[in-house]
Amino acid sequence: MKPLTRASLGVALLASPFVAPAAAQPSAPARPAAPSPGPGRGPGVEASVVSAARSPEVNANGTITFRLVAPNAKAVRILTDFPKLGDVPVNGAAGFDMTKDERGVWSYTSPKLAPSYYQYWFLMDGTTLPDPQNTFVRPASGVYKSVVALPGQDAEWMMFRDVPHGNLTEHHYFNQENKTARRVVVYTPPDYRTSGKSYPVIYLLHGANDYERGWTQTGMANTIMDNLIAGGKAVPAIIVMPFGHDTTGSTGKLPEVRALQTSLGYTPPARGPGGPGAPGGRGAAPTNPSYMEKDLLGYVMPYVEREFRVIKDKKARAIMGYSMGGGHSTTIGFRHPELFSMVGGFSGYSRPAAETLLADPAKANRDYSLIFIGTGTEDNALAGGRALHAAFTEKGIKHVWREDPGYGHDYQIWRIYLRDLAVRLFRE
Repeated sequence: MKPLTRASLGVALLASPFVAPAAAQPSAPARPAAPSPGPGRGPGVEASVVSAARSPEVNANGTITFRLVAPNAKAVRILTDFPKLGDVPVNGAAGFDMTKDERGVWSYTSPKLAPSYYQYWFLMDGTTLPDPQNTFVRPASGVYKSVVALPGQDAEWMMFRDVPHGNLTEHHYFNQENKTARRVVVYTPPDYRTSGKSYPVIYLLHGANDYERGWTQTGMANTIMDNLIAGGKAVPAIIVMPFGHDTTGSTGKLPEVRALQTSLGYTPPARGPGGPGAPGGRGAAPTNPSYMEKDLLGYVMPYVEREFRVIKDKKARAIMGYSMGGGHSTTIGFRHPELFSMVGGFSGYSRPAAETLLADPAKANRDYSLIFIGTGTEDNALAGGRALHAAFTEKGIKHVWREDPGYGHDYQIWRIYLRDLAVRLFRE
């Protein structure tokens, strides 16, 4: 079996975008020149393979240029999470055709963009791939999505700044019920180690195509909270980000998961109706207690309240999330008013779980100090959110509804929701 090469994949690297391909041999097509090792670099896998056709390149005028060296490709598009730009929406993303120059470098320069973090990936002759020259990636939706920062004053609230920073703790644990190894990420505020005080808690949940690191890798939750606390805009709080699936094959670990379950004599139950995407809005959760509800209440919350200094009172607990995590948050939050006083659904909500609130609006208004639902106008979750907003309004249930023009189903709007809610939480 012949080994795979970049050429066989239709992707090659150039030493410089200004170096012409070497002369062709009679029996082979022309090939771009190989990159020259720099000072102190020799052969080996740690030698640099980055070409001078740089990607991404943030330009002074607020645009971003993306490049892919693929001389054998027939067509390349770039998919992004730019808000309401592009000719073809793909999963909430804007798609743009790239153009190839005489050296086989495909490129696309965006319109002027607002400062933010942007996700993007390439579609080359039907194959989806991240930017091979950018190691800032997010593993989600079964593919590595590349991320680029476009700094600017309007995005300082989400960017790394010279302020005190909190810590992230990754804790692995074993779920006895479904025999899986799991991980939860916990953010503690900058003064946690020295203050001696207890803190309120935000349980922050991810979507169906994400995992427990998504809110810090791409949602920038820890940096957002650092900046808000430094500016005196948010009450310092612990943020708990658990794994939201029973299992998932998108991480490549499913064979390991199944092997562990088999070794323990456990057979996973067949999946039934009522999972993510059930009636009630995009990312809706089932009516019966789900794996997420059992895992959060049975494992994650006991761990957090045992190992961290937290205020053990419903007025000091909030639960929120996006898409599937919004369905989980509203399901768990609405079913457990004794545990949570603040509930948020970003582009995801559970109408079945909300029926309890709709049946007794006066009790709902006593139980919750904040109910938030919101979505972008370019999101398929919009109809479900509007319907829940209308039902709450008709019954007189106090809540906040946001409908944000131009945003799709992505972190561009979910970061904003996290920021705007963080400044409101725990003020009583």
